[in-house]
Amino acid sequence: MESAAASALFASAQRKIVRRIVPILMLMYTMAYLDRINIGTAALRMNAEIGITQQVFGLAAGLFFIGYLLLEIPSNVILHKVGAQVWLTRILVTWGLISAATAFVQNGWQLIVVRMLLGVAEAGLFPGLIYCLALWFPPSMRGRMLVILVLPWAVIIGTPMSAAIVQYADGWMGFSGWRIMLFVEGLLPVLLGFVSAKFLTSTPEQADWLTDEEKRAVISAREPDDAIAADTPEPPLRQTLLQPHLILLSLAYAMAQMGFYASLIFTPQIVKEFGNLLHVALSTVQVGLISAVPSIFGMAIYWFWVSHSDKTGERVWHAIASFLVAALGIWILVAVPSLYASVIGLALMTAGLVSGPICIWQLTAIGVRGKTAAVVFAYVNCFGIVSSMFSPYLVGLLKDLTGAYDAGLAALALAAVLGAAFVFVASRLMQHRKLLGSVGRATAVA
Repeated sequence: MESAAASALFASAQRKIVRRIVPILMLMYTMAYLDRINIGTAALRMNAEIGITQQVFGLAAGLFFIGYLLLEIPSNVILHKVGAQVWLTRILVTWGLISAATAFVQNGWQLIVVRMLLGVAEAGLFPGLIYCLALWFPPSMRGRMLVILVLPWAVIIGTPMSAAIVQYADGWMGFSGWRIMLFVEGLLPVLLGFVSAKFLTSTPEQADWLTDEEKRAVISAREPDDAIAADTPEPPLRQTLLQPHLILLSLAYAMAQMGFYASLIFTPQIVKEFGNLLHVALSTVQVGLISAVPSIFGMAIYWFWVSHSDKTGERVWHAIASFLVAALGIWILVAVPSLYASVIGLALMTAGLVSGPICIWQLTAIGVRGKTAAVVFAYVNCFGIVSSMFSPYLVGLLKDLTGAYDAGLAALALAAVLGAAFVFVASRLMQHRKLLGSVGRATAVA
């Protein structure tokens, strides 16, 4: 009876957390990615208007990550000290104002500067969200909660919305449609900042909307081995960050982000190009709608896959399979000259490049806690930032050199295969250290 009562108490607390915390975190992620990728929709008209090449556009999209990289770890350290309510709200407001300012750029250099400032403002957001999930949910639920956070609403809803504004608001008050789109969508995170400041709670201990019994249930469930961990001193941070398996997992994450960010940025232009090759005249809105379709199918695939990983507790082979599915999707995209096949290829690529990193985040969380966990999440994300920084430039450069996206996509497929290899080798090292069982599940020392 006591066990049933405890389960009911925990379930009640989790329902409250899901209703209150998860929607705010999901909107933060959605708006962050909308403000990253709407530049791709704007490029359909912006590039010609301000006179920039694909190479310069790719450079501007990639240099967003310079400031993000420099401040990633310091941002998460501050988050650990002051709490999510203060720090994530600060991130929201400052990045929203800078994103809105992108609407007023007049040339490529101004675009590059504003994008770099945007990276400075947004630094630490994603690993901060990962850290928040670790504070509120047990390991067996974090994969599914992370999937909810990263559901591609920025693509499914945001890209068609962006395209509609670009097309139908063009000329309003004398401004180009892409400028209006960037300004309006930049103000959305500022508005969310007011909601975050009022309703986001940093930790279960501070949640006055949970009973004392519910707080204790959440805290005890989030780390089953807390009692052991509390008596065990944390290893030096440098030693933790230089562990070979963590470096390999970080490299695998970098390979996934290389393809994921480049695909988000260039998907509208890839879709438009396929339309031109197949002699199908696509309007800006049609490009936006078609660009959203792969994410809808991809969402169903990776929700199933990550849920299966959570239920079985197996992470390694789920991550490896995800990378290989992404590589298959890219191969279809390049090899089959059909708009429908392109949508299928983009869907498989999206599904693989989202579900793989989610499994990787579960693996990197094994054996870390507290401030170390906050730094580790930021550290791993730094690898993804570096690859995201260069991949749009690489794809844009190869497009300018070859006249097609095939070479750039082939590079992304190779990166996905390398990601699978990195996960495999990392898992063997983790098994040797007894962090993983033989089937990729965390052991009791995790």
